[in-house]
Order: sequence, then C-alpha cells, then structure tokens
Amino acid sequence: MIDFMLSIFSSALGMDMRDHHDIPFALPLLMACFVGGIVGFTIIRFIGNEQKEDAKQATIKNTDR
Repeated sequence: MIDFMLSIFSSALGMDMRDHHDIPFALPLLMACFVGGIVGFTIIRFIGNEQKEDAKQATIKNTDR
C-alpha cells in the first residue's frame, strides 16, 4: 500500500518519493495533512449520515406510539 501511494505521489509531483535526496523537508508533512484531511472528511461524512438515519428512526418510533 505504501508503494502504491508513493507511486501516485511520485507521478503527481514529478519527483521520486523513494529517494530521500529528492524530497523537500516539508513535503512529507504536506502529504500527511492532505491524506489526513481526506480521511477526516470521509469519516465526518459517514458520521453525519449515521446521525441522519438515527434521527429518522427516532422519529418513526415516536410516531408509532
């Protein structure tokens, strides 16, 4: 998986990500922020969907009484 991600970033940025001489100092930090942002956004989207479903189920239970 790491090799797959490195190959994607290598092609996107135009530099060999496996060679430590070719990577600027801040680039790993930027990659971590980018990947963390995507993962965080995905998790927040799923949590929001679950809360909407729970609210619908609670509404249905309250109307059945």
